[in-house]
Amino acid sequence: IEGRTLEHQVTRSTYVARIISKFTNPTILSVITLLLIAFTKSNNMSESVKWFAILLLFFVFIPVVYLLVRTSWSGNQTKSVIELTKFLKRHPADILIMALLLGLPCLITLWFLKAPAVLISAVAALLAGSIVTSSFNLFYRVSFHLTGITILIIMAAQAWGQTYLFLLVTIPLISWAKFQIRDHTIPQIIIGIMVAVAVSLGTLQLGIFN
Repeated sequence: IEGRTLEHQVTRSTYVARIISKFTNPTILSVITLLLIAFTKSNNMSESVKWFAILLLFFVFIPVVYLLVRTSWSGNQTKSVIELTKFLKRHPADILIMALLLGLPCLITLWFLKAPAVLISAVAALLAGSIVTSSFNLFYRVSFHLTGITILIIMAAQAWGQTYLFLLVTIPLISWAKFQIRDHTIPQIIIGIMVAVAVSLGTLQLGIFN
């Protein structure tokens, strides 16, 4: 009976961890956060529409087309967003390619069109985090998940006030979830968080895009 109870607890914990991991997907949350920043920091609706169009083009439409073509070449074509993000986790070189070929043009376009500074900083931090983490993942697996979520929380605080830093309390919970489902080891999680903090603070301190 004790064995069955323990097994049930483990199964339930794993289920909860998978739910947490699913609903904190940084690929999806990054797009939502950037769109919210664009909307709240724009001077008028026409500006919001302009930033929305740029963000959706470089962060959604082109990446999805790229991934659909890429997965079809590998014989594993899927239209599921979750499956596409899983594919990316297994292929860090593709993240690096998209960061360089799509992230940089997006950043330059936003800067050239004088987008809100905090929006440009958020894109720059996410871009830097993707480049650094995917480079790590070419030889040692680091948590993209924790890198992305940590960057988003820091940028949310920069955009809407320091009270949003309270969201950092979710980091231990998400870390537990990723460890529980054996996606990452503790060192991989810690390095991911450290990368996020370094690139976020570096982007804000340099103030290149302000």
